[in-house]
Amino acid sequence: MRAAGKALAGATVLAALPRLSDGEVSNSVPAASQPSPVIPTGQGANSGATLRIATCQFPVSGNPVENANYIRGFLRQAAEAGAHLLHTSEACLSGYAGIDFRSFADYDWARLREVTTGLRDLAKELKLWLVLGSAHFLDQTTKPSNCLYLIDSEGRIADRYDKCFCTGGDQKHYSVGDRLVTHDIRGVRIGLAICYDICWPQLYIAYRELGATVMVHSFHNARSKGPNCLDTLNARQVPTRCADNRLWAVCNNSSQPYSHWGSFIARPDATIPQQLEINQPGMLVHDFPDGLSKGGWFHNQKPMRKREDEIMSWGTPARHARQADGQAEP
Repeated sequence: MRAAGKALAGATVLAALPRLSDGEVSNSVPAASQPSPVIPTGQGANSGATLRIATCQFPVSGNPVENANYIRGFLRQAAEAGAHLLHTSEACLSGYAGIDFRSFADYDWARLREVTTGLRDLAKELKLWLVLGSAHFLDQTTKPSNCLYLIDSEGRIADRYDKCFCTGGDQKHYSVGDRLVTHDIRGVRIGLAICYDICWPQLYIAYRELGATVMVHSFHNARSKGPNCLDTLNARQVPTRCADNRLWAVCNNSSQPYSHWGSFIARPDATIPQQLEINQPGMLVHDFPDGLSKGGWFHNQKPMRKREDEIMSWGTPARHARQADGQAEP
């Protein structure tokens, strides 16, 4: 499986693009093959802009060096495909504590920093933005955060999102986040989210109210014994959140068997134009925003507002200085 995965990770991008039920290739490259962009009034940084995102999946392990090898391969594929940003899955560099490895006791933070620096250097070389799933060290006595580093095309940390809604299992290993993160890239405003965040409707509402057009959402629903409710949950929840808030989303997953679903794209009309197969590495390339599906339309004419007293974290945030600083070094 590992050897096959590395071979697939080096394959051409277009080989990873799935086909729709009618046999047509679902691919936003070139963008002219898609419907004309239809963007809700006042949403996004620039209503005429387009951002090409590559999203990847691979069998995440507890070995950051092995994980980094996959990410390097996908960075190069993304650059060859003309992408502006590569999106990786939850904790895909560090490994997911409690799932890919037992705990952070005696974790090799120096090695994680070393491979993070290498990926930042490659992103700079390729002039690519990178959304990197990892763990952010706070101090020796405080649990790290489960994070997404937003690395710009110069290899700098533009910002970092720490998972706000953490499961009970997460909270055994990670500190809870308390800050939403948006960023404008090439005129498109993205919002960052991680896995269990999708189960809390207020998070997508909050991002819509911050002007996000595209949700960049990383998951880890893998390394399981077999099917369960997660096989259907996220592929239904994400398109619903997008329809409710008139957003686009790109969602990925670890492909470590058994992975409950393959990485996919969701539109504001609740359709999924592209999705990868489960249990195998691959990459999707998609232009955002790309309009709606053929015959699709916006369903929600007056999206719900977020209540002022709505909770925006599950668990108790650490309130640590290194957590409050979105540009803190790993």
